[in-house]
Amino acid sequence: MPTRVFVSEDRSKILVLFSEAACVFANFYPSGFTAKPLESFVKDPEPEKKKDVKTLNFNSSQQYFSYHKALLVGDHRTAQQILQERNPFIIQLIGKNHLKMSKEKLDEWTQQSRDVMYRACLEKFASNEKCRKQLFRTHGMKLVKASHDDGLWGIGLDKNDKRVEDERTWKGANWLGKVLDKVREELWIRTEFKEEREQIEKESLETRIHYLQTI
Repeated sequence: MPTRVFVSEDRSKILVLFSEAACVFANFYPSGFTAKPLESFVKDPEPEKKKDVKTLNFNSSQQYFSYHKALLVGDHRTAQQILQERNPFIIQLIGKNHLKMSKEKLDEWTQQSRDVMYRACLEKFASNEKCRKQLFRTHGMKLVKASHDDGLWGIGLDKNDKRVEDERTWKGANWLGKVLDKVREELWIRTEFKEEREQIEKESLETRIHYLQTI
């Protein structure tokens, strides 16, 4: 089961705990979309001219994220390698191990990475109906990346650890969960997704939890 949903006794707190690549909320989940790179990351050789930012194909939010990390340090060869790679695990490794980042660039990336992740997830869920419906099913819930080895984007705990049920015992910042919550609220109010939203609103809590834990 790639996702676990925890519901408190009074139903005042519902946590959607995810980690595995098989889960639609994970960055490794295969979900193709087209998007333009963020203009602020594109180095223009002729800065006096208006930037011509081309639309690119991405196979996952991880690819979009790692691609921008390479652009930040000006490593266009690695950026192209990331674009050509299909395996998200390898893409992540390239982004972690092949890029030489100074402390200044690392600090800059830390400051900007959440904005890049937000855009990556926004494009992913706006473009993929299956993923978007699952995201909409978490409306009124809190998304949590439950991974014991990720204390920044996750909470530093696995989803079956009892400590995940109390935020005071989390060991991480849950950046990805917070980004996904923000993306969901942005897409939830868009008029083009009104029918999907109304469909999800008709589902009982039990039905939504069933879908979240089985799809």
